[in-house]
Amino acid sequence: MSNSISLYMTNDHVKGDEELETSLVEMRQGDLETASKNFESARKRIKLHIYIEEEILFPELKDADLSGWISELMMQHVAIWNLLDQIHVGMLGRDKEIETKLVLLIQLLKAHNSIKEHSIYKEFPDIDVIHKLSGAMIPEDWKPKFM
Repeated sequence: MSNSISLYMTNDHVKGDEELETSLVEMRQGDLETASKNFESARKRIKLHIYIEEEILFPELKDADLSGWISELMMQHVAIWNLLDQIHVGMLGRDKEIETKLVLLIQLLKAHNSIKEHSIYKEFPDIDVIHKLSGAMIPEDWKPKFM
């Protein structure tokens, strides 16, 4: 049975994946302006998603036997964060490596999100934090904990 946290966070994964995939298609079609807009939407969504996990959700699992998984996911957050920033800068400069980095990011997120959707999110009781998730705003200078 799915809980509301799992549903909320999984839906956010789907939206981010769709924005990245659309950006990749647009990039391959030569529409860098639209690709960049879709990428920026995904970038903001994914960074907020990471913030929500590290600041709101993962602390709720402190008593669960998942510390190894959580640490691994948080290390992956650093790699995802860095790729997001590299692609952002590369799009501004029309870097030729951007397509490769975007494909790498999409693949990394598929594996990363699968772990969370099939194990971590299922550990959450249906706790009343949905209001915190939907109203969360990332502080301007916030970075993942392991950076």
